Amino acid sequence: MGAKNLKAIVAKGTNDPDYACTDTLRELAARWNETIRDHPATRADMGYGTGEFLDWMNRESGTFPSRNWQWGYFASAYERAGEDKIELDPYYWVPKYSARNVACPGCTKPCGKLFVIKEGKYAPLEIDGPEYETLYSLGGAPEIASIEAVAKANEICDRLGIDTISAGLTLSWAMEAVERGLLRAEDLDGIELRFGDEDAFLAALERLGRKEGKLGELLGDGVKAACDRLGAGEEFAIHIKGLELPAYDIRGAKGVALAFAVSYRGGCHLTACAYGPEYGGSWWVFGKVDRRSARGKGPFIKLLEDLMAVYDVLGICKFSRHIFFLEGLPEMVKAATGLGLTGAELLAVGERLINLARVFNVREGLTRADDHIPPRVSRDPIPAGPSVGDRVSEEELQAMLDDYYAARGWSREGVPLKAVLLALDLPEVADLGAVQVG
Repeated sequence: MGAKNLKAIVAKGTNDPDYACTDTLRELAARWNETIRDHPATRADMGYGTGEFLDWMNRESGTFPSRNWQWGYFASAYERAGEDKIELDPYYWVPKYSARNVACPGCTKPCGKLFVIKEGKYAPLEIDGPEYETLYSLGGAPEIASIEAVAKANEICDRLGIDTISAGLTLSWAMEAVERGLLRAEDLDGIELRFGDEDAFLAALERLGRKEGKLGELLGDGVKAACDRLGAGEEFAIHIKGLELPAYDIRGAKGVALAFAVSYRGGCHLTACAYGPEYGGSWWVFGKVDRRSARGKGPFIKLLEDLMAVYDVLGICKFSRHIFFLEGLPEMVKAATGLGLTGAELLAVGERLINLARVFNVREGLTRADDHIPPRVSRDPIPAGPSVGDRVSEEELQAMLDDYYAARGWSREGVPLKAVLLALDLPEVADLGAVQVG
């Protein structure tokens, strides 16, 4: 849409939607509101926002990527702070900067924070956030330890309409390129871009977002395009299928690595939400999940993707996945639509969505080779911290891909089998599937 200069799609109507059973839907809404209100996840999210587990990911798990994924632990921020709580930790900044909670329309579990700066070099400033991913991409990845600078960077991204993850990782890549001697200040409009330099980072972010000058021309389309234009830097580029990776060092979480690799839109954490059970060790039907093991991750990711696709179809917030399990969805669907679908039938809807997306990608030329991980993930172990030595070898990735494709009923090249597409009631795309032989 951006290539067509399309800024928005507006739909307007005057009629209320029709529900199969409004009274039942009201009863269910009241019941679920009570469940949401009393749930421990609600208290944590409402208290400190989506970044409330940052310190656990950073110091206890050692899988909070920093310095363009050179590290899995933002150690320099603790050295700067001289205390247990770094500035990026919501347990530090929420009491100091948060004016109130903010929420999506109609939400009874407001997990956003209105961040306000009233004085100093970045004042006045008000933003919704920063969210966990942003604390990483505009904080840990470029080694910006100041929460006020991260908030300012968040505001720049919001104002210019650019994604915080992609923007932060692109500039972090450029910082490492400078460090390696592949880029100079004159290639970046005179900006001396270095890890930890918040003034240079914010100046570069403005130019990136506006696609201004040499810097905007090189970096304005993300890491993959920057590597292609520079003709170098792919070995430390943190992307999958051209999409920059979110805030989970997948060297220490192999199921998440597989989920990122096979996600139909690139390195996306929300296609499977595998980080929840992998880092927590259990969730829903999953127990004793070993994030460091590559065994059995194919069926694991397949089921998570199918369920999260159901969430997408129904419009369920994924921050509520600790509350809305599959077992509670059929009665809500029936009250809203009148369709008496079982949990298994709902999962089939999710499976259909994933297969449609895969067939689309296959038609557009994507192959097994595009289900990749960054070279840094496969070659460079996490150098220090609780997850020291962890990486995902190429051999492990290929074994997990075989396992995942088999669980999905796809060929070894990652193409859905024609029989699978027909079984999922997708005859209109079945001819694009692989024919099983031998």
